[in-house]
Amino acid sequence: MVLLPSLLLVLACLSGSFAQKDLQKKIFVFPAAARKAMVQVNASVHQPWTNVTVCVRFNPLQFRYYTLFSYSTKPNSKDLLLVIVSPSQCNLQIGGMTQVITLRTPLLSGWQHICVSWNSTTGLVHFWHNGELYPRFVMKKGYQIRPNGTIILGQEGDSWGRREGFVGEIADVNVWSRVLKPDEIHQVKKNDEVPNSVVNWRTMNYTLHGDVVVEEALHQAF
Repeated sequence: MVLLPSLLLVLACLSGSFAQKDLQKKIFVFPAAARKAMVQVNASVHQPWTNVTVCVRFNPLQFRYYTLFSYSTKPNSKDLLLVIVSPSQCNLQIGGMTQVITLRTPLLSGWQHICVSWNSTTGLVHFWHNGELYPRFVMKKGYQIRPNGTIILGQEGDSWGRREGFVGEIADVNVWSRVLKPDEIHQVKKNDEVPNSVVNWRTMNYTLHGDVVVEEALHQAF
């Protein structure tokens, strides 16, 4: 009998380490290229996303293909993904559609900060890397990202247990069900709190899997 990826994920959650606490000045450490290392963010998404902003701060140790952020639903395992293909390429996936983004500053070393915003009505995407706004583009105009999905950090939901995940450190993960304004993006980059988030780093519910651990942050927001 072959278990579906979603069932495997449910079983994994039963054996994971669950926590709810303020992660300010904390980080998730992914110490090795493990197939079962990930963080499941236990967020309540009860309405479809027609507007969304995702921000993640991360410090990669290895420069290879990995999924940084994944939001998957039963109909579509690739509803919203941030995938690092190489130090110079990031792929954004929405509703199964992929947009290749060539990074102007390669991910060679140190902490990186990525924010992406999407508006369903226009399909317009804003992509920010280390506070720099890239040329805007359009994806999946009129599409709705379904509710009740699963948020995974460091691994793709439907690849859990089959592909080596992220290696390095992840911090300051925040999600809003709206498109943030440029000044708000800069607030987030400085680690200032922007209200009304769906996922808030300071009040996050999460489940650790594999060798992922929570440690003190040794970096400063930039």
